[in-house]
Order: sequence, then structure tokens, then C-alpha cells
Amino acid sequence: MDTAGPQVYIEARLEVPRVLTDAVCNFIIDYIAGGIILEEEEDADTTGIIFYVPGDDTRDYKRLLANYFSALPNVLRECPPIRERIIKNIDWIEQYKALVGPVKITDDVVVRPTWSRLEEKVSYEIIIEPKMAFGTGSHETTRSCLKLIRENFKTGMRFLDLGTGSGILAILADKMAARYIKAVDNDPIAVENCRENFLINRVVASYDIVLGSIEKCEYDQPYDFICANIIKSTILTFLPRLCSLTLHGGKLVLSGLLDNDEREVEMTLRDNKQTNFYVLRDNQWSTFIVTRV
Repeated sequence: MDTAGPQVYIEARLEVPRVLTDAVCNFIIDYIAGGIILEEEEDADTTGIIFYVPGDDTRDYKRLLANYFSALPNVLRECPPIRERIIKNIDWIEQYKALVGPVKITDDVVVRPTWSRLEEKVSYEIIIEPKMAFGTGSHETTRSCLKLIRENFKTGMRFLDLGTGSGILAILADKMAARYIKAVDNDPIAVENCRENFLINRVVASYDIVLGSIEKCEYDQPYDFICANIIKSTILTFLPRLCSLTLHGGKLVLSGLLDNDEREVEMTLRDNKQTNFYVLRDNQWSTFIVTRV
């Protein structure tokens, strides 16, 4: 039996509005290809998405994408043009590694994949084995959360990371001398990847990495610093509990929000008697940092 795999692949590339990047990538990973490569420019309105389909794949991936885009409400009803080229089978791991490198968050915070090296020493070097589309710190919401942790986190704080993903935020908290860390995610792959990255970065704080959601914090003592980098609907549902989990005077970071989500989140914060906050914006994404009153 031939186990060499396909001899050729179709390299497909399309550009989507930046606000749709997460959703489209998730659809491609779930239904078409096992991974994607992003081409992003800082001030661009669109993101390039590249993925690979085996040349002998009988599924009509273009039809799948067309059906997906036609179901999107009031955003983009037609699939953007897809550029294709046929390429020979190559070492996909090496191809991916060549395209993913270090991400500079601030002057002293850099996220890098395990296979890359930094030319200069920085105070906070976060090393990640990426297992997800947005596991390397390049996404706007991750960047904003890291910046706010760097600016506001204090030695000895208790840190809760809800929707931890690859564990990047929790790892920075550890490098800034957290006393205790709880990292929670409802995706078992994320939990496994978070554990792997904690070991790579030699996390020294006491910690728990938990599969689940906010219900896993039911009996927890309040935290000094909480990050919830998830989505608007979940944030709005969880907000009363997130506030009660935050110490008075502590910090609550809410991310995964688009700029047009700001008003609804602000109103919900005020409904929960939280008025001390500001918003950090990056392209079309917004991140709130709340000082619990």
C-alpha cells in the first residue's frame, strides 16, 4: 500500500475582511484543511489566508467556502476570489516554521516559537510551541492583553486566565512573579498545549491548568488580576461572576471584542457598578481593562 501521501497539493489563498479572520480560519480548519497560514499587515483592512488541499481530495472546497460565506449575515455574502497554484509535496513543518517567527509585543516582551531564536536578550521572552491558528502572539487581542499585563501586573498577584489557549498570558504573569496562576480553557487541545508551554517556559508559580470554563472557579478566592480573552456574548454572560472573582482594586481585562462591541460591554460594566475602566484599541479590536471598585 502506498503511504507516501499525495504527490501534489493545491495551495489556496484568499483575502477576507480583518473582522472575519478568526471565523473563516476556524471554518477552514474544521472542514477543509488542518492548518492555515496568515498574511497580515498592521494597518491593512484585510488578512490573507493560505491553506493546502491534497491534490487527490475529492471534496469541493470552493463550494464549501461559497456556502459558508453565503450564510454570513450582513457582512460578506460572496466568497472572495481564491488564487490557486499546484505545488509538489514538501516538508510542511519546515514550510510553516519558515513563516512563523518572533513577535515583539513591547520593548521588553517578545513571543517566539520554539524553533526561532532572538538576536538580542529581552526581559520577558515567552517561548511557544504553537498548536493553534493564533498561538504565537500575533493576533491583536493577544497583543493587547500582553501589553496590559506588562503595564499593570505586580509581583505576588494571583492570576486567572480564562480562555488561556496556548497559555501565553499566564506565562507572562509567571515571568512577572505571579504567586498563583489558574489557566482555564474549554478546548482539550488548548489545555494540552498550555501544559506543554508551561513546561517549556519553566513556570515556577503554583498553578492549575483546567479543562472547562468559569464554573471551574466557583469556589476560588478572588484574584488580583483576571484576563478573559474570549468573545462578547460569553463575556457579557460571565461579567457579574468575573467582577466578583476580581479583588477590589484588582484588574479585570476583557478581550476578544470588536470595536462595535464597545458600547454594549461598557453598558454592562456600568450595570455591574464598574465605572473605572479604559479601552486599548488595536486595528478593529478592543480590549477593556477594569479596575474593580
